[in-house]
Amino acid sequence: MAAIKNQKDILEKLSIERLNPMQEEAQLAIHACDEVILLSPTGTGKTLAFLLPIIQELDAACTEIQALIIVPSRELAIQIEQVIRNMGTGYKTNAVYGGRTGSRDKSDLKHRPAIDQEYGDGL
Repeated sequence: MAAIKNQKDILEKLSIERLNPMQEEAQLAIHACDEVILLSPTGTGKTLAFLLPIIQELDAACTEIQALIIVPSRELAIQIEQVIRNMGTGYKTNAVYGGRTGSRDKSDLKHRPAIDQEYGDGL
């Protein structure tokens, strides 16, 4: 499957007509700065806001991990993984977290993902 990097196609796949104002501002900030903190209430689309610029920067020909997302909770790691999959980009993603067998992580990582997520205690 060819990687989908076009934002319009991703939004269509997610049944989203257009980005909300926070997401638009986030994209401008992310493209302008190396370090950005998104502060917005739950349910406002922060996950999509930071994932779209990451997806645009990925190289479909690269077989190495290109992005590492470190999150403070297992639930957030799972949520981000699901959003990436729902985006339908064709990029492989793995969420690595405690509470599941290490053999599953090893199996998932045999075919390197473009995006890897890790949950670490104390972050």
